[in-house]
Amino acid sequence: MNFKELIKDAAEQIKACGDFAKEGITHICSEFGPRECGSDAERKAQEYMADMLKNYADDVTREKFETNPRAFMAFVPIAGGLLLGTTAANLIGAFKKNKAAAVSVPLIGAALGSVVGEFALYKQPLDPLFKKVESGNVIAVRKAEGETKRRIIISGHTDSAPEWTYTYKLGSKGVVSVAGYGVAGLVYGMASTAVSLLSKNDKLKKGMALGQLAFVPGFASLFAFTNNKRFVDGASDDLSGCYVANSVLKFLSDNDIRFENTEVVALLAGGEECGLRGTKAYFKDHPELLNDGVETIFVGFDTVRDAEYMMIYKKDLNGLVKLDDKTCELVKAAALKCGEDVPFGAIPLGSTDAAAAAEAGIKAASFVAMDPAPARYYHTRLDTADNLCPETIAKGVEIALQTVFDFDEKGLD
Repeated sequence: MNFKELIKDAAEQIKACGDFAKEGITHICSEFGPRECGSDAERKAQEYMADMLKNYADDVTREKFETNPRAFMAFVPIAGGLLLGTTAANLIGAFKKNKAAAVSVPLIGAALGSVVGEFALYKQPLDPLFKKVESGNVIAVRKAEGETKRRIIISGHTDSAPEWTYTYKLGSKGVVSVAGYGVAGLVYGMASTAVSLLSKNDKLKKGMALGQLAFVPGFASLFAFTNNKRFVDGASDDLSGCYVANSVLKFLSDNDIRFENTEVVALLAGGEECGLRGTKAYFKDHPELLNDGVETIFVGFDTVRDAEYMMIYKKDLNGLVKLDDKTCELVKAAALKCGEDVPFGAIPLGSTDAAAAAEAGIKAASFVAMDPAPARYYHTRLDTADNLCPETIAKGVEIALQTVFDFDEKGLD
């Protein structure tokens, strides 16, 4: 059954959720500004939403965790510096006819380790190099009226990202070109190193080493890939997701709806932009979610803006983490009831908080509505409250609510 059939003015209330989101997000962006993980602005934004959620939830807490947020995107300039080092080592080895190229082996290994560890796998190998700060998660719970047999967690993230220089200046094609240039340089650097160490052909060694110079601009450009002096407002990414979660609890409260056996949780996670830190901390601190006998699912909403690009991810974390088929199908069926045939897909690069839930053993799905090119506003100063799409947020709320009602009715069976 479509939940709107149960409530007389549900359509008007859903539309109002978009306005509620617009107003709240505008307030957060204007009053607190960009929200780097661990910053006062992130904390104040979380406290603002926590105070608001006390009107709609039975329990609202802000749980603190420690993390090293600057470590995540540091892999980009670190890799650039290491690859510049391989260029110098290979040139010296080729033209001085010595073993200087041997230095390139650990340099390339460190570059690969930082890229794979931080970005491909989100395993935090660079954390010891960076300062630890305190961030937090807001958890708002609307309890079941009777025995809790099911639990659904609707999530968005509260932090915002440092500006991606080339996305802002050059758009999607520009940032993809810069990243591709760097990757091509890494591959070429590995080949040049292999030739320098294994070949006896001096002319070939010199040619390969000189060829590596063509990638120096690409390596140097990586130092400016992110601008840590300018964090963005993150209105769509991902205060929109936070307000999907907030609106679900508000709608249930406004209509005095309390499920007999289903607990509804809004998780406003910190530190997503620096490697899913908040969601990882949440599931680490709550092992009972896996063993308390309650059927639990996680549905993350991230960047709910571009209706034409709505997608349900079945694969997350650079396509390496499989999300739960039944949870994804539950969300898709809910979207169909809301008039949207949302396709399944896989995130091409990057990750959402659903990946952290899945890695923790929770059945998870991720709902995103953003041009994957990426969109011009993605991680740039253009991601402002003026650039929101309240209608798409309202549709996200509708789909989230339908998912909640369907899950309460039948679980994942």
